[in-house]
Amino acid sequence: MSTATSRRLGTSGSIRAEFRAADFGDKRLTNRLQQIGQALGSAPAESIPNACENWASVKGTYRFCDNESVDPKEVLSAHEQAQRSRLTGVGELLLISDTTHLTFPSHPSKEGLGEVGTDEMDLEGVKVHSTIGVLPTTGQMTGILDQQALLEDREKGRVYDSNGRGKPTGLESEREKWIRGDRRASSGLPEGVRPIFVHDRGADAFPVFRKLRSGIADGGFVVRANQNRCIRTADGQEARLLDWSKTLPGKGRTRIRIQQGGDRESREAVLSVKSGTCELLPPKNDPSEKDPVEVNVVRIEEIGEEEDPGQEGPVQWVLLTTEPTDDFKKALTVIDYYRTRWRIEEWHKALKTGCQVEDRQLQTWERMEVLLSIFSVIAWKVLQLRHLARGKHVPPDFFLTDAERAVLKEKYPELGSEGSGDWAIAIAKIGGYLDRSSDPPPGWQTLWKGLKKVQTWAEGYRIRAS
Repeated sequence: MSTATSRRLGTSGSIRAEFRAADFGDKRLTNRLQQIGQALGSAPAESIPNACENWASVKGTYRFCDNESVDPKEVLSAHEQAQRSRLTGVGELLLISDTTHLTFPSHPSKEGLGEVGTDEMDLEGVKVHSTIGVLPTTGQMTGILDQQALLEDREKGRVYDSNGRGKPTGLESEREKWIRGDRRASSGLPEGVRPIFVHDRGADAFPVFRKLRSGIADGGFVVRANQNRCIRTADGQEARLLDWSKTLPGKGRTRIRIQQGGDRESREAVLSVKSGTCELLPPKNDPSEKDPVEVNVVRIEEIGEEEDPGQEGPVQWVLLTTEPTDDFKKALTVIDYYRTRWRIEEWHKALKTGCQVEDRQLQTWERMEVLLSIFSVIAWKVLQLRHLARGKHVPPDFFLTDAERAVLKEKYPELGSEGSGDWAIAIAKIGGYLDRSSDPPPGWQTLWKGLKKVQTWAEGYRIRAS
């Protein structure tokens, strides 16, 4: 990565820069947004009263969220404009989409929510479907490209996009969120950037494949299959996708690290890799779909792992893609693209745990959606720290102020200027990271905890120096 690109993608500069282009028709509102972003970004897990410097700032934050002129879509639009400038000259970008549920069980009076629970558990909240950008070369998240807040009315059997300050927009079905998100996210990319859409099993729907194949020029996709759908093989035979994929020729074996999640412990998995080409046949119950969609297929199966009834089973993925898979190296690239999908799950965790967005004390979803748009950008900034901790290509002045570097040098005189890794590890140690040879790289929570302490020390340093 070039120095110029590193500077654009680092955490240097203020969160204020992400909101500079916001246009609410009143410059004072743009200034207020920048102030709010700076305050909440400095203490993302704190309540609004604790994060803001004084009562006037607290009231200003609440009034901003309640202002009819403030549309959450414009908040994210400003961030998207800032992101677009960082993407200039990038050849390809992974556009990763997924849905998370925000529930508010501690706020029974919150207005404007939909249904997100089950028949056994009645919960109110929203489904937030977001699309983020990730660089395929480094795995670094570039920002949020689209966000839909979906409200479900089960009694009417409808799903609505809350649409910010506008009138809620009805969706024909929940699968439409994939098509809308892909179209809107790709439309905001700079010229020359090729989008590759990466989706999990929820996007396995024929209209999604058709739109991705024909509706977005030069775009590609990697989607994990969920259905044993009807296909036509290269030799003209009809078959079922999941069954046929078992018979594909092997390309080789690879090892990947399976992340910890739920009851599943982190482990290294050995995988067999197979690939082939087929056509997805249109569903017979939908007369609007007539033409098949050609895809390449990669099948991945874990070797030597017995299924445990108490845990998630061994890895078995069938990936449908536009990208070439005719040799082992190309198939591995497709697998790597799909594995970057974990970035959006990490961002969801930063949004919920790091920014405590479900605990915010605002009474209506209309106000909460403004706050969500701000915290969505802050959560991206939080994750940037962890990325910097895992590489040494970014100088420390790209993400630390002079005062922050000065107090860190006082505590760790051995720190140099060669890269971000050692400085980020120093921050993590202040946050409780032990830095033993057997320890994995520090997580964003530890880094953020350490950075908050460093920022406090730096403030004292600036006061003494003034």
